[in-house]
Amino acid sequence: MKIVHLARDEKFIPLMRELFELAFPGCNHWLIARRSRAALKFVAPGPRVQDRAEWWFRTPLVARDVAGADAIVAHSMTTIFANAIRRAPDRARVAWLGWGYDYYPLLTSQLGPALLPQTRALVGADDEAPQEKTMALTAIAPRLHSFCVLPPEVPLLRRAVPGLVAAHHELPLFTTEDVFERGAASMAGPDVLVGNSATASNNHVEAFESLRGRVKEGRVIAPLSYGNLDYGRQVAEVGTRLFGKRFDPLTQWMPLDEYNRRIGDCGFVVMNHRRQQAVGNIGAALFKGATVYLRPENPLTAFYRDLGIHLRSTDELVAGTVPLEALADAERAANRERIGAHYARPRVVQAIRDLPALRG
Repeated sequence: MKIVHLARDEKFIPLMRELFELAFPGCNHWLIARRSRAALKFVAPGPRVQDRAEWWFRTPLVARDVAGADAIVAHSMTTIFANAIRRAPDRARVAWLGWGYDYYPLLTSQLGPALLPQTRALVGADDEAPQEKTMALTAIAPRLHSFCVLPPEVPLLRRAVPGLVAAHHELPLFTTEDVFERGAASMAGPDVLVGNSATASNNHVEAFESLRGRVKEGRVIAPLSYGNLDYGRQVAEVGTRLFGKRFDPLTQWMPLDEYNRRIGDCGFVVMNHRRQQAVGNIGAALFKGATVYLRPENPLTAFYRDLGIHLRSTDELVAGTVPLEALADAERAANRERIGAHYARPRVVQAIRDLPALRG
């Protein structure tokens, strides 16, 4: 069997290559879209790795790269990947692994806008609306044989995309051993981690406001090295104004192990997204014993509750002046066990083997 993977040169892809190779040795061929002529940054070269400029994907030429495919795996859905799928043989089965950005604008009417009022005022942005890349999903949906998103998102997505009749399959995009166990063994201490990137959907301003008067000691740490750097600078200004020297913006990219050490004293994590985002960061925090606050409308909240995970709601930070409250030791231990089991490498590899589009 020949599996053709459509992906960009992203930091998550090397682990996906390793896991898919464990599941289907010798079957995986990677077609990497690059935005420039520069060498690939994350995806290492190999005998079954081909990189192409984005313009190539937009032309009939891409048919050459997918001609022999028995199955295609799209790591996110974009217009260029949709065009490659259209050029693939009719016999090729297609799996789409949703990354969030490629379908969440389609869910705005059901979940509400991604940005809360103060954040929207800061960036001057209107409510999120379907964009070209999400329309690509609508157009290509009838061609899909299986798709992977969080279980609570499935009914939302099927309502938004009536043509999506493919089989749903829950497939984690990382593992406990490769992600959660790296760096500091625990996250414990007075520091508070806010958000995961310099993207407005973190709703940093509202998160900072909810923490005013509650962080008596320690630092407020905001990772801002990834995303929109202009927005990151605005967030850093707000954070410094509210918390002074206790605000620590992480504006420079750092390796995962170094990043994990930097946030090792974050016993509390506030993720103020209204949509699924920062799954790896949140999973690692839960595995390492941090107390995580999520918005109740975020589909991740229902997902983790279904796994038996102990969370706190951001609603607790809005009402009154209740201090940050750490989970009990037994709750933290249960979180570690359940997160560790769900994302265990053998389980993820088996989930790849069970992907309907790859079983035939």
